[in-house]
Amino acid sequence: MHYPGGKGASGVYQRLINQIPPHRVFIETHLGGGAIMRHKKPAEINIGIDLDKDVLDAWPKTGQVQLIHADAINYLATYPFIGDEFVYADPPYLPYTRRSDRAPYKIDYSEEQHIDLLKILTTIPCDVMISGYHSPLYEQYLAEWRVLQFSVRTRSGATAEEFVWMNYQDPVELHDYSYLGETFRERERIRRRIDRWRARLESLPPLERNALLSALPR
Repeated sequence: MHYPGGKGASGVYQRLINQIPPHRVFIETHLGGGAIMRHKKPAEINIGIDLDKDVLDAWPKTGQVQLIHADAINYLATYPFIGDEFVYADPPYLPYTRRSDRAPYKIDYSEEQHIDLLKILTTIPCDVMISGYHSPLYEQYLAEWRVLQFSVRTRSGATAEEFVWMNYQDPVELHDYSYLGETFRERERIRRRIDRWRARLESLPPLERNALLSALPR
């Protein structure tokens, strides 16, 4: 499923998933292609929000995701947050940050809508991640947030700088370790190391294996 500004490219969704701490409820606003929702380990509750009905109709009906046809601003404003949620917001890029004047989205966002979204996201009581291009507006509202910057390929083949803002510190525990590592080569190295250690543990006598596991910090 391809979508303007989608995060499905190799090396993009992995970076983002490697920044997501444990959570019980995962909410992805402006679902679009839903790359993060599709690739990360499911949470206990998974909610995808989009105002474009065609996006929701095209989504694979697995039963694991609650698909909500709504504006993200209104939905988040009324959601009963308790703190164990994680919100990932990937709204349409601000018009003046795009390289082309042609609107790539079926349903676009005005600057006023971006402001309303930022006001909501900076007040909800849970971990939040926001994707976008750098702009004075986002810099103003998210000045205190941690930021990650990396290069991505656009649909035209050009290179752009993607920014990811988070209202939490570097996680020391992740919800999903499947993509741990900055590059494919590093992810493969980590995977092979995990496989070796798993094989060693499985080769130990049961009591010795359980004694070793019980000695590890929890």
